[in-house]
Order: sequence, then structure tokens, then C-alpha cells
Amino acid sequence: MTIRHLAHGVVTVLLTTFLLCAVNVHAQLAEEPVTKLSEAETVLLRQILDAPMDPNSLNLNKITVFRQKDMAAFKLGDIVALEKNSREWAKVEPMDGKWRLMSTLAGTEKRAEAYVLGQELINETPWKHSAVRLRVQLARYYMDDNRLKDAKRLIDEAEKIVRYDFGQIPRRGDASFHIARAEMEFLVVQSNYLMRTGRWAEGIEGSKLAVVKGKEVLRLANQVQVETWRTYGQINVLFAMVDLSTHQLAAGLYSDAEWTLRDTFKLAKAQGLQDKQLAGLYNRVADLYIATGQYKDALQFAQRSEQIVLSTGFQRGSPNWVFTQMRAGVALAGQDEWSQAMASLDEIDEQVKRVKTPSALASRTPLRAYIYLKNGRQVEALHLLRNSLKFRVNNFGENHFLTASIRGLLAVALWQNNLLPEARTEFDAAMRNMSSPESLTGNFVENAFEKKTRHYVFQNYMRLLAKTAATQPHDAEILFQVADQLNASSVQQALSDAAVRAGVSVPGLSEIIRKEQDAKNEISTLTGYITGQGGEEDKRRNPLVVEQMKARMRELELARKDYKVQINRSYPDYFQLIQPKSPSPADIAQQLKPDELFVSILPMEDNTYLWAIDSMGKVNFHVADIGEKQTHAVVEKIRKTLDVAHLGERAPMFNYAASHQLYQQLLSPFDAALVGKKHLIVATSGALSNLPLAVLTRSAYSGSNAAQAPWLVKQVAVSHVPTANGWLSLKKLGSTPSSQQALMAWGDPAFDSKPLSQVALLESAAPSSSVRSVATLRSADLLPRNVLDPDTYVNYGKLPALPETRDEVLELARILSASPEKDVLLGALATRASVLKSSASGQLSRKQVVVFATHGLLAGDLPNLNQPALAMASTASAADSPLLTLEDVLTLKLNADWVVLSACNTAGADGRAGEALTGLARGFFYAGSRSLLVTHWAVESESAMMLTTKTFAAYKGDAAIRRAEALRQAMLETMKVSRFSHPAYWAPYALVGEGGR
Repeated sequence: MTIRHLAHGVVTVLLTTFLLCAVNVHAQLAEEPVTKLSEAETVLLRQILDAPMDPNSLNLNKITVFRQKDMAAFKLGDIVALEKNSREWAKVEPMDGKWRLMSTLAGTEKRAEAYVLGQELINETPWKHSAVRLRVQLARYYMDDNRLKDAKRLIDEAEKIVRYDFGQIPRRGDASFHIARAEMEFLVVQSNYLMRTGRWAEGIEGSKLAVVKGKEVLRLANQVQVETWRTYGQINVLFAMVDLSTHQLAAGLYSDAEWTLRDTFKLAKAQGLQDKQLAGLYNRVADLYIATGQYKDALQFAQRSEQIVLSTGFQRGSPNWVFTQMRAGVALAGQDEWSQAMASLDEIDEQVKRVKTPSALASRTPLRAYIYLKNGRQVEALHLLRNSLKFRVNNFGENHFLTASIRGLLAVALWQNNLLPEARTEFDAAMRNMSSPESLTGNFVENAFEKKTRHYVFQNYMRLLAKTAATQPHDAEILFQVADQLNASSVQQALSDAAVRAGVSVPGLSEIIRKEQDAKNEISTLTGYITGQGGEEDKRRNPLVVEQMKARMRELELARKDYKVQINRSYPDYFQLIQPKSPSPADIAQQLKPDELFVSILPMEDNTYLWAIDSMGKVNFHVADIGEKQTHAVVEKIRKTLDVAHLGERAPMFNYAASHQLYQQLLSPFDAALVGKKHLIVATSGALSNLPLAVLTRSAYSGSNAAQAPWLVKQVAVSHVPTANGWLSLKKLGSTPSSQQALMAWGDPAFDSKPLSQVALLESAAPSSSVRSVATLRSADLLPRNVLDPDTYVNYGKLPALPETRDEVLELARILSASPEKDVLLGALATRASVLKSSASGQLSRKQVVVFATHGLLAGDLPNLNQPALAMASTASAADSPLLTLEDVLTLKLNADWVVLSACNTAGADGRAGEALTGLARGFFYAGSRSLLVTHWAVESESAMMLTTKTFAAYKGDAAIRRAEALRQAMLETMKVSRFSHPAYWAPYALVGEGGR
């Protein structure tokens, strides 16, 4: 093997090792070769390793042989030979040889010696860049061992060199590359330290700086035209980018992570990397899609990564292979492909046993137990969960969220094993800490699969309660409250995250929030480490470090309890937004008028639970024989005949059969309770939140005149609310006197800040259709979303213009006697800054009706958009965001009876838009709005104007009329116009919130 071949081997192994991103390479070497070698390769490498060193050769030649032997031992996975060679090498070349020995020992039980060697190297090195790199490498080891003070000391020393000494070194030739590389490695480790200590925002910003510096390293490496330097440059920048995406995923910044991975892929391809070198990147993409619930995409990338791992030579059963398989298992379980998920786990167990390579990854208890339970293997699940609960109680305590989540799964296993008394005890204990944690915002960011697992536990608890609810009033009350929590949970995390960011700007509250969040983030990191230690072999465990971490967690948990008490005492409204408390049916009944009925609907896996509550406190409970998937399918059938206004006379007939089917299964059991009622308040989530229930038909209908159909809205006005708790909060707000000034409206924002482009956009949009083209703006909803495809994202400057909304908001201003000049902002004036300014000045809080006639965007539609937002006008300044985000909404000061979102809809194949709308609604409620008027599909302009203007005319003309009744009357009036009798025209608007006066 020649030196040139060796260099090529170094390049290949470095790239493969980095991009697989599976486990620590040196830890892995003690267990298995990096790849499965052929017999001939093994013989050749063993010959290189066993060849005697010529004692009379020049040191330069000896160093070359040492490097060859090092690579041979590395490929063979011979940790003993690797250490032996490194010790001999260090005698001949004290700097590089000793550095290699330190790196080797750090992955073994001789880690203490690695620390000694590292300090010796720091004292001996004559080069400032090496002094920095050695310090941060040692700091990383210290962080792994929870010696944070030692890590901080070394990072601070490195920072002083970077800040003060590097500026004195001329950046010419090799020095430029070495200094930039040292700066990049410093930034990476510093950001990891900040993440480790809970300062996630600072850590992520530091990680972004590391990416910038990594790109500089790559540029410098390409200039010097040294192959190994180019390899190091590629590794540096790609490692920094994947590291950044990992931090963003940990923080729940999924949109940011998506764009980081997209940029990583583009750079990797630009550098000529082949698909076989991108397994690690594909693993991280799979992680992203698991976190966001895009399980089909996650499975594709996990399988893609597996193919690369196997083609590279790794064995089935190796940690790298298990790494891909566990992701595939989650993706299969996420799609409810339970038998396939079970087969995947069985193959993992078989292959790991065959190669005798235990892997902590293969023992993921929550996933494994969930899959066991769904495949009828209750006994195995019970055994697994009992052991896991002991571990979590011992390491995290009784009240930790992770303990509660395992306890919840254990309760399910106990119930399935017919151990009912013990199951009930464990369910009750689990629910206390899953639904009302001692800390304010939980202990970590939940991804989509973790939410799915939690929903599974909640639903099983509800099934158990339903068996006794008829005879046990206490169980019936708990059942209703758990249902309300489930309805809220789909958007609660996004709302809480936005509330935390918004609260940081509130004097007094901000400091408590920062401390609480830093403590939460540090607990999350500690939890991850301790959980990982639970799956390690005895020889790989570090019990001393675990005990130190447990002690630190206890300190942080006590502090977080205190922060929660402080916030609840001093900022009760904010506390209720972050950690809402579910009401009882009696609480609901107290707020109802005699002609009102409150219905709560919770679609479950196999059926749907419904409650109807009247003002007398009577509760009707019903279980409908229709589950989540069936409900979604029926709603989709109905919506396909609603989102059709753009088809005009070619629009299909409304699906009366599906509409009546939904009424029959969900509301007909409450027909007697509806007698004499004028206002129906409905709390629901999921697919049902994407459908205005006004379009349900109370009896079968097959006529051709839609206006004659037995619509529910003909009998009763309908209000939609996200949760029972949210409705109660709005009822309390209703006691505040309404604002006296009529209107503030924003419409037809100029999405492209270039005037000519905007004019061209208006001209092209105006004549083509009178239907607002909301449904076509989001290609990500129409095509499979893929981080490798740049075309599945919204181009902000090309958002469809909304010129027809000008007439609508101006007509509203006329009806409500508002000033078009002062109270209506259009085109380039409809900016985010103008909204915030009107709120800060107090102008917005004096308006009874607030209108946003613009598009709604979802998290992920634009770079760095991690929350729903309203699209406002662009400005010439790149520093001015055109997005009014949920975080912004929470800071607004409103006292509005209505907020109108007249061009946002709930269209979308994956339901994300409906959740985003719910999140925005709760944000506006917190800001001070009593209700929202929102669209569920793209509206036709003339009928939309008729609906809104008639609604507000009725509301203004009758001081006693309910908001929901004003909308109902407008719907009935619009329906009478023959060309608007189809519900596509009269039913797109729904009232969300308090439908009373």
C-alpha cells in the first residue's frame, strides 16, 4: 500500500466516518471494525500492522509507517494495536503522535491518561492554533464526563487566544487555514457547552457562527490544493452544519433545522460528495421528519441511509445499521404499520445477537413497549416497562415527565394484562405529571411521535374511565377534563414556545422566564445523557457522572417549581396560557345561557367521545362508532365539494350523504338537547376543526336546490372553540366593556417590495379569477415535502396578490362608519411594523373590529419560520420582517369583539393549517379578542363581501344580537341568492371563540 493509496484511504474513511454520524468512532472500535472487510483486505491490513519497524530508518519514514499502521488498526477495529502504535509513534513524534494517543485513549477506560496527555500537549505546543484545538478537544471530553467547570476553564482559555492572540498572527499561506480551523472548532465546542448548560439560544447562535467559519475553512482549504486539507475543510463545515441542525431539532426549531439540512445537502453536492457519503445527513433528515410527523418521508430517508450503510460494508446488527433501523421502526409505528414495526424490531434483535454487538439504541423502551402493546405482546411489554419505571424513578424521580410517560405506558400494559386496580393507580399517577407538571413548561421538547405516544396513553386512560363514568361522577368529570387536554395538546407546545418568546420582552416576567427556560434546557440535556447510560453495557457506564447529574437535576427542578409559583402569582393570565387548566362540566354550565348548548367532541383511534352540556348542568355523554381516520376521511369527502368556488358552474354537487353521515354519528344523539336552543358552541380538534359545522345536514337530502337543504345553520347559530378552557377564558373577557371605535383593517399587502413587480402581479391576478388564490400558494401542501427539493417552499415575493380584499375592507369601513384614510391600511402600508405600532400607541385596543385580509403561512413555509404567521407587506429593508407571527400576536393589546382573518384557510393535506389557525386563534384570544371570523377554504370575492358586510351590518344594527347569530343571518341571506346557494359560497366563514355578545 503506497503513501498515495494511504492518503486516499484517510480521505475515504474520514468522510465515511463523519457522514455516517452514528456513534463515537473510538468507542465503536472496541466493539467492531468500522466496516466489514473482505478476507484479502483483512490480510493486507494485518500485514501492515504486524510488519516490524526498521530501527535504522529516518524518523520521517517511521512517521509514515506509523500513520499506515494507525489506519490499518483503525480499519480493523483493533483498539489494542491502535494504542500500542500510538505509544510508539509518540516517542518519535511527540506532538502528532502524543495527540493521536490522547484521542485513542479518550475512547477507552484509560480516559484519565488522555487528560494528562492533553494538558502536556497544551504546555508543549508552540502553535497558537494547536493550543486552541487541544483545549476545546479536552473541553469536549470534560463535558462528556460532566466536569463542566473544567470544560468552561478550557473554553475560556481558548477564547482568549482566539480573541487576542490570533489577531497578532499574519494570516498568510498555511496559517490562514490552521487559524480558521481552530476558530471553527472553538465555536463548535463553545456552542455545545452552551447547549449543555441550557443556554440554547446562545448555543444555536454560536453554532451558526461555526458554520460561517467552517465555510471559510473550506474556501481556504480549496485554495491551497492539498487533498487532506480539502477533506478536513469538507468535514469541518459539514460537521458544523449537521451539529447546528441537531441543536435546532433539540430546541424544537424544526423549520430552522429543515433549512439547515437543505443547505447542507446543497453544499455536499457542490463539493462533489456522492450519495454513499451522505448516510448521516439522511439520518438527520429522517429525525426531522419523525419530529414533525412526516413519517412516510422519514421512512424513505431511513431506508435510503440503510442502503448506504450496507453498501459501505457495515454489517446488519452493527450500531450504524441499528441507527437506521430504529428510525425506520419509529416511522412505521408513526404510520400505524404495527406488524411491520414489530418485524423490524425482531430483525434488529436477531442481527444484534448474531454479531454480538450490544447497542443502547436497540433498547429504546418507550418505542419497543408501544410496539409490543400494539402487537398483542402485553406480557413482554409489562416486563420491559416495570424495569424501565424503576430506572426512571431512581434516576429522574417520581414526578419527572419521562417517569410519567413510562408509567402511563405501564398502566396500559397492566390494563391489557387484566391487572385493573394496579392499572388505575398507575394511570392516575401518570396523568398528574403528564397533564400538570410541577415545572411550568415540561422538561423537554416533544416531537410528533412522542405526542402520539402520549395520546395513546391518554386515550387508553379515557377508555378505562368511560367504563365507570356512568356510575362514578368523579370519573365522568376526569374524563371530560382529559378530553379537553387532548383537544388542546396539538397546538399547546407551539403556543407555549411563542408565549415564552413574547414574555421575554415583558419587564419583571422576562428574567423569570429566562431562568426557567435555561433550567428546562439543561434538564433536557442531563436527561438525555442519563437515559443513554441506562442502555450502555456495564463497562461503558459512568455511575459517578450519573450521580452528579442527578444531583444537578434535583437543584434545577426545585428552582423551576419556585419559578412556576412566582409566575402564577404575579402573571396569572400568562400562566394560564402556558399551562391551561381544564374545567369541569359544572364550570361550563355556569357560563351557559338557557338557549345555549356546549358540545365537546374528541375523535379517538377507534371511536369518538362526545359531551353535551346545558345551562342546568345536565351532561349527555355519547360514544360514536367512528374513529379519527374515518372522521378525517368523511371530512375530506365533504371538503372536496366545498373548496370548489373557483370552478363556478362546473362545481360538483355538495356531498349531502357525507354531511348527514357526520351529523348522524356526532350530533343526532343530542337532538333532544338541541330543542329550543339558538346557539351551539362546539369544542373539537383534528379534522373536525377544518370544517364549519354549519354545513352539516340534519336529515337526508338529495335535491338540486342547495338552499332548500336541511342545514344545521337553519336551526341554530354555531360557534367553534379550540377547548372548553379557552371558551371559559373568553367568557371572563366578555365582562370587559367593548371598545367604542369601529374598525382597524389591513388588506391587499404588497408582498413584493418592488413596485413594478407588484403591479405586474396585480395585473396578472386580477382578471383570471374572482376566487382568492389561497389554495395555490403552498406547494408544500400539494407535493411531498422534501428538504432536497427547493421547489416545495413558498416564495414570499410571489405570494398571490389579494386586490379584491381592498373593496371588502373599504366596504366594511363604510358599514361600520370608520375612516378609510385613518383606519384602513392597504398595499405597501399594510406592514407588520404598522400593526405593532398601532398596538404600542393604544390605537388598536380602541377598535371593536380588527381585520387582516391576507394569507396565513405555516411553520416551515419560509426559512426560519417556526410558527404560524400572517403575511404582511414587504419593505425595502431586508432587516424588516414582513411576517406577523404568533409571537407578535401574543404581544398585541386588543379589546376587540372581532378579529377577521379573511384570506387564511385550513386547506392542507396534513392538517397543519388547521392546527396553525387554532394556534393563531388562541394567540388573538390572549391578546384580547373575543372572537375570530376565519375562512376554511378559498373564497369567491363577491359572496365573501356579502357575508362579511351583512354580518357586521346585523351586528351593528342590533345591540342584543350574538356574534354567531349575526353570521348565521348573513349565511342565510347569502344562501338565498341562487348563484350562491352552494355552501362553497355561503359557508366558508366560521366564528371561532365567544359567539355571544
